[in-house]
Amino acid sequence: MGWVKRAAPRALVVAVLCSLGGLVIAAEAAPSHAGAKAVDHKNEMIFSANQIDHNLSVYKIDRDNGGLVEVAGSPYATGKFPVSVAVTPNGKFVYVSNQGSESLSVFQVEPKSGKLTQVKGSPFAVGHYPDSVKVSPDGRFVYVANEDDNLVTAYKIAATGAIQRVGKSQPTGDHPIAITLAPNGRFAFVSNFNDDSVSSYLVNTKTGELKPTGARAKTEDRPIYVAVTPDNQFAYVANYGSTTVSAFHIDPKTADLTPVKGSPFMAGAQPYSVTVDPADHFLYSANWGSHDVTVFKLDPQSGELSEVKGSPFATDWYPYAVVVDPADHYVYVANNGAASIGAYKIDSATGALSQMVGSPFISGRGPYSLSVVDMAD
Repeated sequence: MGWVKRAAPRALVVAVLCSLGGLVIAAEAAPSHAGAKAVDHKNEMIFSANQIDHNLSVYKIDRDNGGLVEVAGSPYATGKFPVSVAVTPNGKFVYVSNQGSESLSVFQVEPKSGKLTQVKGSPFAVGHYPDSVKVSPDGRFVYVANEDDNLVTAYKIAATGAIQRVGKSQPTGDHPIAITLAPNGRFAFVSNFNDDSVSSYLVNTKTGELKPTGARAKTEDRPIYVAVTPDNQFAYVANYGSTTVSAFHIDPKTADLTPVKGSPFMAGAQPYSVTVDPADHFLYSANWGSHDVTVFKLDPQSGELSEVKGSPFATDWYPYAVVVDPADHYVYVANNGAASIGAYKIDSATGALSQMVGSPFISGRGPYSLSVVDMAD
């Protein structure tokens, strides 16, 4: 869902984007979470879809200090108003949904340099107002939610990165905003902006096809992004029309969602996106209206959330996307209203954030969506 289609807040964002910028600086290091898997994350990259500049920025994460270094050749032109970016788990291909062009731009990534090359046939037509793109955990399929069609569609990824439609498009609720897949690849969830719900789907892991369960979980006002915990037990939804995050338990057989005790949980004003860290310890909510990030400790047994000491943590103007790097060291926030990406060090014990010296990093205008990958995985 881009500024072209969404209601009143868009006009304000566009005006702000024309005058603000960020700074390029170095950053500090941070330890990994206790208990996290010992992996040498040598080559982490971040991709930023910049909706106003109609392009994609590519950065390498400095493994020693967490700083962002834009790669040579970046940014790369996309279609009009790119609002979502997803990358295959091996980092080989990047997919960008262009809401204004009704297409998907597909790039191949050179792993050492980060240089992008658009694949043959790109951009690919993918229906009206593609608002969200996600790659399956096994890297074999890509999924697109179309907000004006009220549909979600699966595509098979060829060896070249090109896509081919799989089966029939499946119905969603009214005005689908984001699609999220569970880490096990068996479940998918779509947030429905206009009817305050999340639709659940079973995924055929062999064919990639989606099967609606018929169930819709009720959220609060205007749900946007959905995050699923690494253990596939819980789903969390940012409710943009309120000040809350809804929490749900995922049925391991049916993918149906039932509210967690205490849900919804208070966040900041107009929470836009949520993400769970790889260690399954903390949840981060980027709050568009209050220009900050709320950090919650996640109870792995009950799914309940409790805000950590010091939360919320200030961001730049109008934060949209929030991601955690695969090494579980840093949080990055796309500040849509300031043309910047904020970088934060994670306290391994509490989940609290410390903005790194010199952050934020400059980006294109209107950074809307972020995707981070470890090219070494």
